[in-house]
Amino acid sequence: MAIYYEGMVPTRTGMMLIDSLLAGDFDVFWSAVRHIVLPAAVLGYASMAALCRMTRSFMLEQLGQEYIITARVKGLSAWHVIWGHAFPNIRVQLLTIVALTYAAMLEGALLIETIFSWPGFGQYLTHNLLMGDLNAMMVCVLIVGVIFITINMITDLLYEVFDPRTAR
Repeated sequence: MAIYYEGMVPTRTGMMLIDSLLAGDFDVFWSAVRHIVLPAAVLGYASMAALCRMTRSFMLEQLGQEYIITARVKGLSAWHVIWGHAFPNIRVQLLTIVALTYAAMLEGALLIETIFSWPGFGQYLTHNLLMGDLNAMMVCVLIVGVIFITINMITDLLYEVFDPRTAR
């Protein structure tokens, strides 16, 4: 895709979707969208499966608690019981799973970019790995490490928002 449209859209960000929108070339934009659907689906499929499975497990555990049974006996609607009582109690657990899933998706993106020949960080890392450029590989590993640490810091900050008992 990049070879076919090379020079047709001025490169500003290096991302074909954004560059084509900024240039106002909607044919290139829709072509880029069609080319990114399959890699995104492959990357998101396994992550969504794990996320849905864990959410279901957490929710079933909460729905078996006594306070949920009490809320149902009082006549609260199913929507209010699930979203008002059960879901707030699984938010912290779910946040942990989402953070771990995002980290796994970052690792998977490196492989997906290489398989689908999508220019990006993964292809850059793979190219430098095959060329034996240790300096570039160390920088890539450092960037991935910083992203992981940032995800964990944001997750820890969100713990305090979702569960006030964890506040310092």
